[in-house]
Amino acid sequence: AQQMEDAIAYTLGRHTNDYMTSFYAKTPSGFFVENGWGGRIIDPATWEAHETNVGPSFWGHERLYLPKEEREQFRQMRMRSAREGKRAPPVVDCPWLYNAFMNKIDDL
Repeated sequence: AQQMEDAIAYTLGRHTNDYMTSFYAKTPSGFFVENGWGGRIIDPATWEAHETNVGPSFWGHERLYLPKEEREQFRQMRMRSAREGKRAPPVVDCPWLYNAFMNKIDDL
């Protein structure tokens, strides 16, 4: 899809605010549609809004529609987050994988 001009707006990546793993397709009419999985699940009754300052993505989400200089600024934000050890928690929605993950934590 990336070889097709104007088909993908953002490559596969992971957001810092909602932990969504996603990519953005560019529609023929010019707007972007996000396709994603594994976003953060919150309880609206107890959720407290907070400001993030680590940039929009942990990894990926290369903005193919931007000029190279602006794309580099976003890349530098991702690299800074990586150097600082910023990570999203794993998304485990498979019962077998969840049990394996929890058992590994218990062994630590």
